[in-house]
Amino acid sequence: MEALESELEKAQREAEALGKQKPRLEREAEEAKALLQALEERQALEARRARLEAEAPTMEALRERLARAEEAARALPLWRAYREKEAALRDTEGKIQELEGKLAGLEERRKALAFDPEALRGAREALLEAQGLRALEALWRRVGVREHPKPRLDPKALEALLEKEPLLEGEVRALEAWAEARRALREEEAALAGLEDELGRVEALGKAKREEVSALEEALKAAEAHALREELVALQGELDRLLKEKARLEGELAELKEAERRQGLLAYHDLLEPGEPCPLCGGVVHALPPRPEGLDLAGRRKALEEALSEVLRELGRLEQAVSEKEKALEALGVEPKPGDLEGLKEAHAQAKEALEGLRGRYQELRGELRSKEVAVRELRQEEARLRQGREGEAEALLAEAQAALAALKEEKAALGAGLYRYLQEATRGLGVEAFLRALAAEVKALEEKEGKDRELSQKVEETLRTLSALRARKEEQGRALAEAEASLQGLMPEEEARQFYLSPEEEAALQTRLQDHEKELAEVEARWNALPPLPEVSLEEARARLGKAQEALSRAQERLRELGERMAVLRDRAEALRESLQRRRELEGRLAQVVREVDLWDKLARDLQENHFPDYLLGLKQQSLVERADALLATLSGGRYRLLGKGGEYEVYDLWTEARRPVKTLSGGESFLASLSLALALSEELSRGRLGALFLDEGFGTLDPETLEVVAGVLESLPTRGRLVGIVTHVEALAERLPARLRVRKHPSGSRVEWV
Repeated sequence: MEALESELEKAQREAEALGKQKPRLEREAEEAKALLQALEERQALEARRARLEAEAPTMEALRERLARAEEAARALPLWRAYREKEAALRDTEGKIQELEGKLAGLEERRKALAFDPEALRGAREALLEAQGLRALEALWRRVGVREHPKPRLDPKALEALLEKEPLLEGEVRALEAWAEARRALREEEAALAGLEDELGRVEALGKAKREEVSALEEALKAAEAHALREELVALQGELDRLLKEKARLEGELAELKEAERRQGLLAYHDLLEPGEPCPLCGGVVHALPPRPEGLDLAGRRKALEEALSEVLRELGRLEQAVSEKEKALEALGVEPKPGDLEGLKEAHAQAKEALEGLRGRYQELRGELRSKEVAVRELRQEEARLRQGREGEAEALLAEAQAALAALKEEKAALGAGLYRYLQEATRGLGVEAFLRALAAEVKALEEKEGKDRELSQKVEETLRTLSALRARKEEQGRALAEAEASLQGLMPEEEARQFYLSPEEEAALQTRLQDHEKELAEVEARWNALPPLPEVSLEEARARLGKAQEALSRAQERLRELGERMAVLRDRAEALRESLQRRRELEGRLAQVVREVDLWDKLARDLQENHFPDYLLGLKQQSLVERADALLATLSGGRYRLLGKGGEYEVYDLWTEARRPVKTLSGGESFLASLSLALALSEELSRGRLGALFLDEGFGTLDPETLEVVAGVLESLPTRGRLVGIVTHVEALAERLPARLRVRKHPSGSRVEWV
């Protein structure tokens, strides 16, 4: 600890020294930085000043160039206007010459076209008359017959037959569907009868197989009951043996306790000292009694108690096994009979498997039967619908309708062939569409001639109007050209003006360059005159000074940071050492006290567990516990049950039947009420001291709604006295009555807990 404090003090002294040097180092670094900046600025100004003086001749040439550009800017627009008027006059003269040649060509083309309006009118009338042939051709296409022994022309009769034909064909199709439905119905009815016979056979086999399975189940239960009864006999013999062993061990323990009672206070000889208080009665010990001699009673008692505990555990296991076997035997409910268990199980499994197969086949046949019944019913409905409104047999009516349809088709073929012959003659063998296309092509050719003649006539008129306008424009442009030529007198020649002309952007750029040069020169002169006197130091020397000053300052700052971190670590270690030393002193004092007390209390505790004093205290506490639990059980059971203590066991007194019986005869819900009464009574007893919380885990699901309401009311009225009462339950009605609920939800990644 002293070395740590010395190291901390040394670090503090070094940090204080560096703190005093830091302002001087910072000042030296700032001065070196300012000197370097001033030297760099002077060097830059000298370079700029020399550059500007070298550019002076160039700037003078720029001024001269700008003056010539101003003169060219006045002359060049006038020269451009003159050239534009001259070009416009030449363009007009060329257009006039071109249009005169075009007019002569148009007149020649119209003469060669030779269009006749009367020929166009005659072609249009012939095309209009031929349009009626389309309707007759469409009528023939509905028949499509070209040859017949007796062709006949009657378009109206042919249209009537075509209207009648679909009706007659529909009647034939309906009669065919009726005949097909009657045939399908007869087939389905035969299949339905076969399925009904098969279903009856499977049902009889299933009944016989069910009787066989029932007989095997009864035989198997009887064999299982016989095996359980033999196991119970063996367990009962083992139980009788353990009961005798228990009685023997209890007798030896009773004799051992009597020997310990006779030994009395001599067992505390090691704890007595002359002149000191007795640890049991508090009186001063004047003289020590003789040291006890004899057997190791405590070791023998421990061995007997362990043997008795092992016997009791085995008894409990056997009693539970006997109870389970008795319940299983009672659940079978048959007279035990010897039998081959494995053989009966195998026969039973085979019979059940066969029965399941018959059930599956039965269900399959039932499904097929229902499906077939639906099909027969639908076919009967369809056959009745198709027969509706008809008299006679379907086959005879179908033959009559088919004969009428054949006669109609023969008449339709004769009329179609006659109509085809007429169309061939009217169209000169071309066909209606080809004949109409030929007439339309003739009309179209004449119409195109008419359009071209009209177009040529319009172009001649437009050309004449354009020529007149161009001749007037030529005279006006000649006068304007003479005026422009007069305005050019005394100006700079055109070629020279183009050479010296500058665009507005170029002129503005040159002006800006001159202005920037003059402005920069003035600025450099002003800043040069404003520079303060500087020592004769080079830039390299100034940079070296600045680097040394900054390096010294950086080293000092880094060392200060390291010292600060080191001092913080040393302070934390010193504080931790002080706390550890203080805890060590406290623990050493407590250890000395515990060592003095442990022998006395350890032996006293063992002795008090080995005599009758704990049994006496336990009896008093158990009596108080039973009295409180009795009152709680009476409340929870609605005044029916009272709780009684009998030795180390508990009994209930049923006020409805006025009978005393063991608590194990209670039902599941009643057992929960008794357990809850004892738990609440025990918690009240312990809460007077150290118990800070009470948890009740499940059991509420076995209660009926009325009992659950009573239990919930008792729990709400419990005097907690600062305790926490927690209830673990899945019963939602009980959970909703609690003031604070912590809900646990299952999740694949782990349970989740939330307050609700």
